[in-house]
Amino acid sequence: MPSLGPAEILVILVVALLVFGPNKMPEIARQVGKGFREFRRVQQHLKSELRDVVAEFDAPSSTPTVDQQALPTLPPKEDTTDAAGAPEAPEAPAASTPAPTLPDGAAAPSTVDASSTGTEPDAPSEPA
Repeated sequence: MPSLGPAEILVILVVALLVFGPNKMPEIARQVGKGFREFRRVQQHLKSELRDVVAEFDAPSSTPTVDQQALPTLPPKEDTTDAAGAPEAPEAPAASTPAPTLPDGAAAPSTVDASSTGTEPDAPSEPA
């Protein structure tokens, strides 16, 4: 689009003077000036808002916000069915305490009493 030179601007002003008259021209010029000022004010406001948003994304955050926290996820389910197709009972978690060791590095025998755990001690099974 070609730019407006001084001759084109003069022609537009003469036509506006003929259409609106000399009494309305100052009022129209004031309204156009207010419109340009408002446009520039909104433009500056948007620039500062965009600058702030970009600065937030660029700066590393030391405290995560609610939006940045990862959602908890469940572990994948394993197929726990026996040969008959019935689901198996879940296994009890293993004890996390290590077995005591002797000074030479060998593991000490377990000293857990069967009456305290509610189970019978391991005994050799006799054939019936």
